[in-house]
Amino acid sequence: MAATNKRRLSRRAFLSVGATAVCGTGAALVFGCDGGGPSATQAPSSTGAGGARPRSGGQMTIGRLLPLPVLSLDPHLDDAAQDITELMYSRLYRWDETNQSAIFYDLATAVEIPDPDHTQFIFTLRPGVKIHSIPGNPASGGEITSEDCKQSFIRRGTSITASDKRLALAIAGTNHPDPTAIGAALQTPDPHTFSFRLSRPLAGAMRQMAQLQWAIVPATVIDLYAQDTESAGLTDGAYGSGPFMLAHSVVGDRIVLLRHPYYFLNPRPWLEQIVFKVEPDREGLLSGLRSGRYDAVSPAISNDEYVKLKDDDRLIATRSPAGFYPCLQLKMQAPFTDMRVRQAIDLALHRDNFVDSLWHGEAEYNGPVPWAIGFWALPQDEVRNSYPHDPARARSLLEEAGYADGFQAGMKFPKWTSNVMFDVSKAASLIASNLNEIGVTVRLEGVELGSFIANTILPGDFEMAFFPNISDGDPDRALALYTTQGTTGVGNWTGYTSPEVDALVEAQAREFDEQRRRETIYEAQRLMIKEHGPQITLPSGYEYDVHASRVHYPYEIGVAPPSGTGPWGADIWTDAV
Repeated sequence: MAATNKRRLSRRAFLSVGATAVCGTGAALVFGCDGGGPSATQAPSSTGAGGARPRSGGQMTIGRLLPLPVLSLDPHLDDAAQDITELMYSRLYRWDETNQSAIFYDLATAVEIPDPDHTQFIFTLRPGVKIHSIPGNPASGGEITSEDCKQSFIRRGTSITASDKRLALAIAGTNHPDPTAIGAALQTPDPHTFSFRLSRPLAGAMRQMAQLQWAIVPATVIDLYAQDTESAGLTDGAYGSGPFMLAHSVVGDRIVLLRHPYYFLNPRPWLEQIVFKVEPDREGLLSGLRSGRYDAVSPAISNDEYVKLKDDDRLIATRSPAGFYPCLQLKMQAPFTDMRVRQAIDLALHRDNFVDSLWHGEAEYNGPVPWAIGFWALPQDEVRNSYPHDPARARSLLEEAGYADGFQAGMKFPKWTSNVMFDVSKAASLIASNLNEIGVTVRLEGVELGSFIANTILPGDFEMAFFPNISDGDPDRALALYTTQGTTGVGNWTGYTSPEVDALVEAQAREFDEQRRRETIYEAQRLMIKEHGPQITLPSGYEYDVHASRVHYPYEIGVAPPSGTGPWGADIWTDAV
């Protein structure tokens, strides 16, 4: 193949109907192939900080605030332990958030997209990818094949906890999750070819498939454990092919991961083991970091902690846009069916106060597409001008709508005590205080996180709901929250419907010319802002991470991965060997 072959598929390349082949000739898009990095059995040529080369061995200890028993290690069903599960499971490919490009340095070596509508995907899988050999794993020592990909896609696509099912529905060609239809669409002509054709174009498909939720779990593991309610199964066990494998866990104390000795990027991973150690409070977490007991901490640190730690030579502290944006959901029932009431709510929210009180003055306003996505978000000046704070006008609108004396409404929010970047309870109280100024009395109700997702948001059981929504790298999910079908394909959380919004969101999802797609996305956002809901977005800022300088990451958060970098964890190494 030509020397110009690459391992990356950029957003711009994918969103280009007129693109020609990257590998070989013809009209098909082929991304990945050989080249662009070291071989699967070869160490990368890059060096660490100060020109040092990676060393094999040693341990990384991560202090973790969340009590481990509340976490599920199932990558298809639970996102709460992603920092752990991403080390143990492989995906078809990874995603470079900085350059918005796919990196083919995992299970797939290439993808071919042969049709001009970008609906057919043919993945070539890497041969010889070994599954972890550990007790309880029915697939021990085997190799990942296309059948594992197929069964994993079926399971993830039909999971009841999957809040975004649009890719699965596009694969199935149905308007509801159907395992039979998805299974029929997923093709496995040989052990190293996995393909399917979408029933309609979906511009965000490549970005979505790179997410951990589409991790590949061996088919025999799914057969044994997926429906097994009598054992821990995939909740407490992990049976993947990633750089590390689960050695043991002690409830409420620690999880220990060991190096996968037959990982396809051998001699990586460099570390011999990674230990997640539970801490009951943040003070213990930070004291452990300062004393050297921990090499890193999870979850991320607060702004105050970042300011104190960033100049410590023993540590490396980084800042990057937060991976979520706060949202207020309004159920489309009285009084929120009246746009004047929704506008009054919008005008009452003091966003600058949110920036100062909740984000230490370091935040930006969010439109329907969060600012962190960058290219697809409306210009910041326009967004800020679209959300004035005007309580007097808000009270006038309520009077016009027949609520001169205000009204009462309940607002549910998740109890998310581990998130130090953003105080959900404080934010909910601030919203209630803002609305109280215009005569709206808010009854606050904190709900345990799991129950909030399963019993509040997904079934739409609320009058108002407030929570930090996920900021995906592609705008499609953020926009779909405003559509009649929502992200699940069976209806949104609020009951809102607008044929004009639906048409614009569908149009951008089918558009592969980058500039035309952005124009449509801008138009959709401007319409959504004028609707004042049903999802009202609030400012979001940054998240802060820290690790010991003796531990070398291949790249820091917010920086593009260097060429040849493997899946996360494979390239981390330590001086303490």
